[in-house]
Amino acid sequence: MRYAEIVASGRSEYHIVGSYFADECERHAASELQKYIYEATDVLVPYYSDICSKRGREILVGKDARNAEEYLAAGEIESLGEEGFLVRCAEDGTLLICGGTSRGTLYGVYAFLERFLGFRSFRADIERIDHTDAFRVPIADLRETPDFEYRDAYFRGAFDGGFASKNRLNTSVADISREKGLNMKFFSAHHTFESLLPSREYYGKHPEYYALIGGRRCPTQPCLSNEEVVRIMTENVQRTVRENPHARVFSVAQNDNMEYCQCDRCRAVDEREGSPAGSMITFVNRVAEAVEREAPDVLIHTFAYQYTRHAPRFVRPRANVIVRLCNIECEWSEPFEELARANEGSEAAEFVKDIGDWTRICQRVYIWDYAVNYSNYLQPFPNFYQMAQNIRFYKRMGIRGVLQEGNFSYGGGAAMDELKSYLIGRLLWNANADTDALIDEFLSGVYGKGAPYLKEYIKRLTASVKGYRLGIYDAPDSPYFHDADIEEYENLFRSAMNAESGEVRERIEREFLSVEYLKTARIEDSAARADAVDALSKKIVRFRLTEIMERRNLYDSFEFIKRSRYAKDRTGQYNMYYVVK
Repeated sequence: MRYAEIVASGRSEYHIVGSYFADECERHAASELQKYIYEATDVLVPYYSDICSKRGREILVGKDARNAEEYLAAGEIESLGEEGFLVRCAEDGTLLICGGTSRGTLYGVYAFLERFLGFRSFRADIERIDHTDAFRVPIADLRETPDFEYRDAYFRGAFDGGFASKNRLNTSVADISREKGLNMKFFSAHHTFESLLPSREYYGKHPEYYALIGGRRCPTQPCLSNEEVVRIMTENVQRTVRENPHARVFSVAQNDNMEYCQCDRCRAVDEREGSPAGSMITFVNRVAEAVEREAPDVLIHTFAYQYTRHAPRFVRPRANVIVRLCNIECEWSEPFEELARANEGSEAAEFVKDIGDWTRICQRVYIWDYAVNYSNYLQPFPNFYQMAQNIRFYKRMGIRGVLQEGNFSYGGGAAMDELKSYLIGRLLWNANADTDALIDEFLSGVYGKGAPYLKEYIKRLTASVKGYRLGIYDAPDSPYFHDADIEEYENLFRSAMNAESGEVRERIEREFLSVEYLKTARIEDSAARADAVDALSKKIVRFRLTEIMERRNLYDSFEFIKRSRYAKDRTGQYNMYYVVK
């Protein structure tokens, strides 16, 4: 194979060239290429725009740079879509990195650095790149498009725009600036009926706008067959779209409760359709049709969640509607397909059927999946391999977007959240990526010599849940946790900590909080448990975790563990239902 010598003997004959009219994302892409080549080789390859004359061999960044079109076949750019990229090393040694959009070009730069210089972004503050005196690239092509159009790791660490763009996440809430490529911008991605029809404004004067349940009107959900409700909520969505031209996706979605309308008109639709999704999709379609007339590129997002999980028989979501199917009822001890095959009556079997039903009738089905224990954020939730298999299944079924929700609180948590964020980014781009290889490179890059011990910890955790139900609200006394196993987990962590020092050891200590939490919550003697909680709480605060139980005050959570073994007595708790940003 022939190669282009980018750097040799401490020098480079190359120049990085972008279009004079490049936007800030493509300029950032070229700057990132220059920066990381310099970090890897100690050679600074000059970067300038094509307003300057050609001065030597060139790395063209962007489809409009200099004579990039000479290296492209007809229709090749269009085939890349919004986020795909092409890296081409031509016979004359010219290197072209371009995407169908500037975001695709940026992704292409990072993929180029990954492939040829070993670049990885494990966390916002931890990166790796190989160091070399000779940098050469084969005369060949590298072409990629994403497996999912929407890729979201809903973990606090993944909200960093740099981490997100380097791992090709276009997550809904990450701070991905224009220069970092922006994202699939959601104005809202959650439950929105209350904001579109505020009960404090309408319920007193117009109770008929709300759900009829047991013969009385309740402000839990709107009455979706009421024409005034359709008008008001449609106008509110249209106004929001006009006021937010930067956003592409707007949520028109049920409130987070099961109290939906059962008036004669709503019930008639739902009975005909075989699911309350019937009245939901009928309503959402009407809103989506009105929005499409003013903003044909905007997408309307809604949920298939709890009472709307099952697809309707006859009504079909419009082309500009995203249906987000949620699996909160499921368990994660095995991949969903395996759980469904083992038990035809399981939640997993029902979820697998729902995926098939929705993908048959809807062009854009997204998944809202779960990847952490919400009742006990620090408690291990070993879904690493199952998550990878589920993502591959989603791809085969034609799912267009996936969100994996984890710990979104400030400071994040232990429980290998950062590894999960990394896995999600890599697998949602390429669902067939090697899971073990991804885990190994992350553990080595973040935990150094402690990596083999943490890999063994992950393997043992994964094996421990087989045959049990792994749920997202499990307590520390779950049957897959045994005292002997927890002691072995502790031994593995102590070996990992002894293998490292300084900052790397501190990272391992932070992950060790998961095992310490399990041990502390399981102490039977109240006085001994209280002392252990005091010691653990100091570490949690030192490592800057802000929640260890979803949306619960940190210091209240400490008291729950003191109050009862396994932290089961949480009376008096209140829900901090804050806005996630």
